[in-house]
Amino acid sequence: MRLASSLSLLALLLCCTVSADGPSPEQQAVMPTKHLAVFEKYCFDCHDAASKEGQLDLESLSLEISRDIPTAQWWSQILAALNAGEMPPMDAEQITDAEKAALLQDLSVQMVKARNILSDSGGEITLRRLNRREYQNTLEALLGFRPDVSSLPADDSTGGFDTAGASLFFSADQFEQYRATATSALKIALSDRKKPRSEVHRVEPEETHSKEYFDREESLLDAIKRADAFLAQDKKPPQDFGFRDFAHAKKQSERSRVHLKQMQDYTRRPQAKDGAFLLRYEGHKRPSISTPKVSTAGGRYILRVRAGAYDDSPQRQRYLEYGIGNPKEYRVLGQVKIPGTVSKPTVVEVPIDLDPGTSGAFQILWRDYKEQASRFVTHLFQREINGIGQLPVVWVDWVEVEGPVFDEWLNPAKDDLVPPRRSGEDHASYARRLIESFATRAFRKRPPADEFIDKLVERYLAKRKNGNHHVASIIDSYALVLSSPSFLYMLEPRGSDQPKRLTDRELAVRLAYFLWSAPPDAELYAAADAGTLSHGDMLRAQTARLLKDQRSSEFINSFAHQWLDMVRLDMFDFDARLHPEFDQAVRRSARQEVYATIRHVLDQRLPLGTLLKADFVMVNDVLADFYSLPGVEGSHFRQVPLPATSPRGGLLGTAAMHVMGADGTRSVPAVRGAWVLTHLLHDPPPPPPANIPQLSRLSGEPRSGRDLQTLHQEAPQCAQCHRKIDPIGFGLENFTAAGLWRDTETVYVESSNAKQFKLPKSASFDIDASGALIRGEAFSNFFELRDAIASYDDAFARGFTEHLIAYALGRPYQISDHNLATEITQQASREGDRIDAFIHALVQSKAFRRK
Repeated sequence: MRLASSLSLLALLLCCTVSADGPSPEQQAVMPTKHLAVFEKYCFDCHDAASKEGQLDLESLSLEISRDIPTAQWWSQILAALNAGEMPPMDAEQITDAEKAALLQDLSVQMVKARNILSDSGGEITLRRLNRREYQNTLEALLGFRPDVSSLPADDSTGGFDTAGASLFFSADQFEQYRATATSALKIALSDRKKPRSEVHRVEPEETHSKEYFDREESLLDAIKRADAFLAQDKKPPQDFGFRDFAHAKKQSERSRVHLKQMQDYTRRPQAKDGAFLLRYEGHKRPSISTPKVSTAGGRYILRVRAGAYDDSPQRQRYLEYGIGNPKEYRVLGQVKIPGTVSKPTVVEVPIDLDPGTSGAFQILWRDYKEQASRFVTHLFQREINGIGQLPVVWVDWVEVEGPVFDEWLNPAKDDLVPPRRSGEDHASYARRLIESFATRAFRKRPPADEFIDKLVERYLAKRKNGNHHVASIIDSYALVLSSPSFLYMLEPRGSDQPKRLTDRELAVRLAYFLWSAPPDAELYAAADAGTLSHGDMLRAQTARLLKDQRSSEFINSFAHQWLDMVRLDMFDFDARLHPEFDQAVRRSARQEVYATIRHVLDQRLPLGTLLKADFVMVNDVLADFYSLPGVEGSHFRQVPLPATSPRGGLLGTAAMHVMGADGTRSVPAVRGAWVLTHLLHDPPPPPPANIPQLSRLSGEPRSGRDLQTLHQEAPQCAQCHRKIDPIGFGLENFTAAGLWRDTETVYVESSNAKQFKLPKSASFDIDASGALIRGEAFSNFFELRDAIASYDDAFARGFTEHLIAYALGRPYQISDHNLATEITQQASREGDRIDAFIHALVQSKAFRRK
């Protein structure tokens, strides 16, 4: 009865879908009803209207695959699961070979037909606003400097890209935030500031930083003296000695003696009176050396530091970090390695360009005080070893800052924003000319509506009448332009429900925001105005030009960050006891390594598959020290060749990938395996079920990552996916949570009474990195796994293409894009699978060039 009922229901749904006025059978892709018996027998236990595991209800799913995109998406997932052997699960009754062959044959044929039908409809490109980084870049193009937009809400994507129109909503609160941000930026751009005089300021840190150590030493000696005096007698009350009671005096005496060791280790070093060691003791308020505050006019500064490091100090500790702000809140600008020694210090120079409006002072710190909790743990851990704590490494003799220096003081952006009044021009005419000109440029050469300009002119005149100055009044009008829908939204009106070709100007805007996340420049606008941009050769030439421009780093960085789910890179704080080599400097460099590698592959016209396996890395000095690669000096990223035996090279060798597959303490094979399946093999596993069994019964018991992960396969709801995910993760177990190579895995287990600064008990396990991919390729170690994954370059290219389509078109990739993705990958393959070939093929496509 259940089969008959299901057949009737699906037949009714199909009948309702295929009406007399609907598409002809030749324009439909429909699954034969005979296969319903297979679903009834093998699938309905988990995927009927009552169960809906994975949100899939086969009882209600239309047999007309081409009915709409969501329906086709479900059938596509069913096809993929059947092809991969993932469904039915291994512990369920399996479809017979004959039934499966017949089902796959019909489904494959109908899916091809459905893709062709739906590709003609095209995916709808949702109206979207500028995201935060695009807003910042656009203001920079208009105002001539990079404004602060940190007060705007972040455009955190929900599994997609921050270019997706559906997630870029707009509210009244956001309008006020945009207007406030625009007003602040305009005030800076239009301020009548005088050119600041370039000056040189020198800071002698012994007068500030070191003085606190000497003062602290005296304070501790006094506390010890008073405590000893009180404890040696029994007549006078503790208050006479500055203590509450006996216990307070005894505690102060004991603690002061502990801290005194660190103070005296510092003050008895000869260099302490002539400079400063950039340490941080408990309660220290000055971990950084601060320069005088910089001018808010921006400009170029030269930061000079005379410093040296102890000869026996580790390479990773011989760095100074510099930022802008105040000692408590500062923005990191970079780090510099100190080549000199304490006995022979050297001067390092760092040029720094600041945007107008930047405020604060330069802060110079020993490498990475951002992770204060971890640094404190390290200090206590070292105290257990040497009785003192963290020992000095870098000594600073003096800090000098010179600036600001300007290539030119004149502000061309201001001349464009407020040109002089013409002869005989009244307030209203002048304001109209300025506002209309600014709005046209802000609206990306789309003329503003007369009614909009009229209202802004009225507002300007009202403000002037109330006593406001011209500049203040025009800033108010301009800020409204920069928070209006015509500026915030990527408007591409088409006047009907039917897709239309983009105009040349609209094409210029879409291309520029795709590759620069910014408006077109003069050359791109000129091609659009001439009506030649839409010509294939011109469009290709302009695309190539935009990619060669450094502004295309906006595309590389933002696309890579979201494509590879690099938000995970910042998700966990690392335990400094277990991973003392990993800090924010490594984290920042690890992120930049991925971007620099993709940039290099693009610029050098290398195959996309180079990202799967390469004989080089792109590193700076911080990452080279982390990877133990000798001979790399300087903070810029450069290509470094690798020996054949190196595990580095390609995404699988990057620290970033392994940090994203860890929890800050230990590696997580399932997370790493799922990441590889999703981003490299274009075979993402389904999301984990809600009822994952907990392994709390194993708490306090050290187990290898492989053993711990294998236990998940005991649960039926976990086993099917983990058999596919875990082997890849096991093959990556030679990398620690921080991405360093290891031959054995050390597992630490915390106990309830463990002290924070002591290593917990541990056990070591040999690493078994063997396994097999889902297609059956066996591997015995990481290197064989990397080779096997590199052979999936076609799947990698397909995944890259689908994400590229979603990023460029501002909407999720859909099944209607299947043929487009196929055309792009085929075209790129003919051109060597270069990254620019994928981009050219997409830009030349009908989907990119229509609205």
